[in-house]
Amino acid sequence: MRDMYEDAGEFTTNMLNKFWDINYEDSENYNDVLKFLNQAENFRTFNDGLTEFIKKHGYVEEDGLNEKTYIKKRTDFLYDKFKEQNISISKATLENYFSGETRPDTKKANRTNVFKLCFAMGLNLEETNDFFTKIYLDRTFNVKNIHELVYYFCIKNNKSYTDATDLIEKVEELLNNNSSKNTDSQVYTSSIREETDFFTTEEELMRYIENNKDSFNRYNVTAAEQFNKLLTRIQGSKEDRDFINKLKKGKRYKNITSEDEQHLKHCGLVIQDAIKQNIIFDTDTISEYTANKDVSSIDFMLFVIYNSPLPIGIERTYSFANNAHLLKLIKTNFPSKHIFSKIKKDPLFSFEALRKAIILLVFYEFCFDAQQYCESDGKYFDEFIEQMDDILTSCGMGPLYIGNPYDWLFLFCIKSDQPLNTFRGIIDEACILEENFNI
Repeated sequence: MRDMYEDAGEFTTNMLNKFWDINYEDSENYNDVLKFLNQAENFRTFNDGLTEFIKKHGYVEEDGLNEKTYIKKRTDFLYDKFKEQNISISKATLENYFSGETRPDTKKANRTNVFKLCFAMGLNLEETNDFFTKIYLDRTFNVKNIHELVYYFCIKNNKSYTDATDLIEKVEELLNNNSSKNTDSQVYTSSIREETDFFTTEEELMRYIENNKDSFNRYNVTAAEQFNKLLTRIQGSKEDRDFINKLKKGKRYKNITSEDEQHLKHCGLVIQDAIKQNIIFDTDTISEYTANKDVSSIDFMLFVIYNSPLPIGIERTYSFANNAHLLKLIKTNFPSKHIFSKIKKDPLFSFEALRKAIILLVFYEFCFDAQQYCESDGKYFDEFIEQMDDILTSCGMGPLYIGNPYDWLFLFCIKSDQPLNTFRGIIDEACILEENFNI
C-alpha cells in the first residue's frame, strides 16, 4: 500500500495527523464528525491552496496588509507569470480565484485555465499532477482528449503553452484533412499513456493521433466498464426480483429450502444485505417505502446502501444537494438515483459524478465482503486503500486524497470498527440534523 505520508506537503501532513487523532465513532457521535467535516477551514479552499502554491514558487508575502491588498498582490504576481509566457487570461478570473468567490469547476473552459496556470508557472509533470489532485481536486490529464494529450506531451517535454496551442492547430488540421479509418478497436487511456510516454517529437505524437483518431474523445470507457461491473454485482437483477417475488407470493420465505438459500447467495449484494436486515420478508420491519419497491431498481439499491430513503430524495420537499448538512464539495454530484440514472445514460455527463459513484460502490462492496470473514471490517484499512486506489487509477482517476472532503468521509468510515454503519450514521445525521452549520 502507498504511504499516505510519502511526498506529503505541510497541508497534507497536517490533515493526516488530524485524521488519525479523530476517533468519534466509539460513541457514535456523528454530530461531532459532521461538525469537523463541515468546517471549511478544516479543508483547504482553492484560494488557500493557490496562495500556498505561489508562495512555493517565488511569491513573497508581506505581513500586516489588509485582505483586499493581499488579493491584489497575489493576483498581480500570477498575472505577471501569464504575461511572461504570453498566455492569455482575464485578470478578473485570477482575482476571483484568490478572493474565494470562485472555485473553478471541472468544465472544459476552467480546466483549460488551470492547464494555462501550470504552463505559466513552468510546472513539470509531477507538479502538475499534484496541483490538479490536491488543489483543483480533479483528474489531471484526460489523454483521450486530444488537447489534453498535447498538454501532457508538452509539459513532459518542457515545451511552452504557445508550443501546445501551435501543436493543437497542426493536429486539428491533420485530422480535418484525413478521413476516418472507421476502426472499431478501442484504445484505453492507460494504453495511450504507455505508448506516448516516450515520445519526444511532435511528429511521433501526430502520427500516433492520426493512426488512432477514432479512439479519441471516447471518454471514461474503463471507468464506465468498472461502474457497470460494480452495479452487476451489487444491484439486484430482474431475475433476482422475480425470485424474491415468488418467495413473497407463496410465502416460501417462511420455509426457505437449501436450494433457495443457494439462490439467494447469488443475488445482488443489496438483496442479500436487505434479507440480513429483515427489510424484505419481515412484515414488522418492512417500511411503507420498501413494501412495493422493485428490488432490482436503483432506488432500492441506494435505500439499502444508505439504509435510509432520505439521501435519494424520496421526500418531494427534500433535496439532498440543497438540504443535507455537508460541504458543497461533498454534496455536488453525490450518488443519488438521479446521478446514477445520468451516468447509466451517459458516462460522459460528469467525471466527478462517475468517480464519486465508483467510490461509493467499491466501499459498499468491500464492506459487504469483509463482513463475511470478520466481525470487525474496520481491520482492513490498508487493504481498502490499496484496492480503491488500484481501481481509481485503472479508471484514469486520482487516488483517494485526505484533503478532498468526499474522500475524507470514506477514509474516516473505513478506519472505524463498523465502516458501513458509521457511513450510514453520518449520512442519516446529515439529512436530519436541524443545527445550522452555516455551510
